[in-house]
Amino acid sequence: MTHAELTPMRTAAPPQAAVEYTHLDGEEVAGDPTPWAALYAEVYAGAAHLADHRDPPFAARLAHSAARPGFRLTAGHVGGEPAGFVYGYTLGPDTGWWRGLDPEPDPGFVQEWPGRTVAVCEGLILPRFRGLGLTGTAMAAFLTGRTEERAAGLVAESNEHALSVFLRHGWMAVGTTVPYPGWRRHTAIVLPLRAR
Repeated sequence: MTHAELTPMRTAAPPQAAVEYTHLDGEEVAGDPTPWAALYAEVYAGAAHLADHRDPPFAARLAHSAARPGFRLTAGHVGGEPAGFVYGYTLGPDTGWWRGLDPEPDPGFVQEWPGRTVAVCEGLILPRFRGLGLTGTAMAAFLTGRTEERAAGLVAESNEHALSVFLRHGWMAVGTTVPYPGWRRHTAIVLPLRAR
């Protein structure tokens, strides 16, 4: 387990809003996924608009991701209390991540090789910690030390706020896709991390 100390981006945040980020690997998360499933359930407790995101359940998606190469979960704590997390893993050559992307991209864009893309699978902040700039610092903490050439994510079409935050931080929209059968469309986004 590694630690990184970051402070929120907003200067208006109170001093006690300093955030400690902890990185967990797949084995650590698979050993006890309960805290992460509980945070997810708390964040989305009243989100009727996310009904399509219940199949497969979050715990199953997390377990699937935790078993992947390059998995990392970056958890943020404020005053020792969990504030949110980001997790993802390195895409492999046989990934289905780009399947169904519309418009259909150049084959070279979707081709994966070991170390090309880190997929950001989920990121969330508990409501009481929003507005402190944690979205940007949590993603920066997650990406710190990653060796991939680019990061990729998916944002549900109804989540215009999240998409605008990503775009302001340099991510680029590259198309839309449906990540799981029965889910709504998501905007696929990419952030270059380093040149090949």
